Amino acid sequence: MKINYLFFEIDYKEYIKIIILGIVEGITEFLPVSSTGHMILVSDLLNFNSNKIKIFDIVIQFSSVIVIIILFKTKLLKIIKHTINTSNNENINFFISHIIICLIPIGILGLFFHRKLEQLNNVNNIILSLLCGSITLTISELLKPNKLIKHINYLQAFIIGCIQCLSLYPGFSRLGATIFSGSLLKIHRCVIIEFSFIMSIPLMCSTSIISIIDNIKLLKLSDIPILITGMLTTFIILMIISKKCLLFIKNKSLKLIIIYRLIITTTMYFYFKFN
Repeated sequence: MKINYLFFEIDYKEYIKIIILGIVEGITEFLPVSSTGHMILVSDLLNFNSNKIKIFDIVIQFSSVIVIIILFKTKLLKIIKHTINTSNNENINFFISHIIICLIPIGILGLFFHRKLEQLNNVNNIILSLLCGSITLTISELLKPNKLIKHINYLQAFIIGCIQCLSLYPGFSRLGATIFSGSLLKIHRCVIIEFSFIMSIPLMCSTSIISIIDNIKLLKLSDIPILITGMLTTFIILMIISKKCLLFIKNKSLKLIIIYRLIITTTMYFYFKFN
């Protein structure tokens, strides 16, 4: 059965599948649980077309960017004001120069090796990466210094950028890598999480644009309404739960996240091994 949507005819089953995937993406995007791992598992369970899920995974980043801008608009305005007037340092833990320095290592690695990194996007690598990410989050939980830094310097920004390169490995989780780097550098979790999300705006936009250019041949005109539906679904879910997710990862123990990641890792291992 097909339905008319945005002047296109689409199969209602695909419509339902993309809504489910949009919900999964929205729930996992603001938590260090690896949205990539969840998307692969759920899309396989739904028997969703691999080319469409690849394109969806790329364009969905724009929904996340919009939500991040909305959530951190006050912080972003302060950073922009400081860029225009450097004497304005009111309640700013990091500047745009720190973000640029942080982006250098991950930007270089992503720019020159993004095609090779895309080849790592398979089940076995994601399972391994989920496990390694769980280990780093466990280390983050164990490293709880009494004194925490609330301002990021340039050396720390560069080190954070280097550790962020781990997130290029599918399944590791960018947010998980950020929390890990903050624990190692004794930076307050609220500060490092804000830094991570604001830094991710140019990062996600640039990687999505490069990926779209590389995979433009996979995109069909008939896929547009499906992708729009997925993006809107993700946007709505993120707007509903993103603040609660942020409060949780900023203030609560990560034990539940670690246990959940291990459950997902085990589930994926046995599902794909015997399926």
